[in-house]
Amino acid sequence: MNTSKLQAFATDARRQLMNAVQARLDAALVPNSDAQVDDPRAFDFLQREIERAGGGEEGRKHVVERYAYRWFNRIIAFRYMDVHGFTGTPVVSPAGLTSTNGLPEVLAAAKRGEYDSRVFSAHVNDKAKERIEGLLSGSIMADDPQGLAYGLLLQSECRFWNRNLPFMFESVGKEAGRVDELLMPADLLAEGSVLRNAVLTIRPAMWRSSAGCTSTIFRSAKTR
Repeated sequence: MNTSKLQAFATDARRQLMNAVQARLDAALVPNSDAQVDDPRAFDFLQREIERAGGGEEGRKHVVERYAYRWFNRIIAFRYMDVHGFTGTPVVSPAGLTSTNGLPEVLAAAKRGEYDSRVFSAHVNDKAKERIEGLLSGSIMADDPQGLAYGLLLQSECRFWNRNLPFMFESVGKEAGRVDELLMPADLLAEGSVLRNAVLTIRPAMWRSSAGCTSTIFRSAKTR
């Protein structure tokens, strides 16, 4: 196992995710932002978190670090679950698990009109499928319909897996879970994104041959 490669990936992923979460936080804090209008309870919770962490720049930095690491955990968890066949349809990985050019299979499947019935039978995902279909069909207009559709698919998977892994996937019945979604990084499908690099760097054979792979990744991501 090439630990230096894993360490470099985790360090860069932390930097990328902090920048992405910072951008989402900045957008949310603009007066009368969509976040404030669409989910005022989640926004109020976010503001309280900032204040509890010291307020001002210090509080915002703490929130960015916290939610960036939470999203890092989810992406790595889904990569692990994809490789081991726990997800019905790979969530962050392509169908063959190794191609760095292919779309995450959950998005490729949605574009074919295929959805995991377990995930979309969950009450919390009632409205997500309709919006995903609208984005992919073009009936809902957006600057990045495919990226938005994937974000909804990823959120739907997180909501579903809260049943079995609540320590990893926060319930959207709680404000912290809704803040997770509010601060979800954009551009996860872009070349060089954390998601793409996770598929490139964390090969299936690493987890099958070494129990130290996961600890190396998480330990390196925490390193400042």
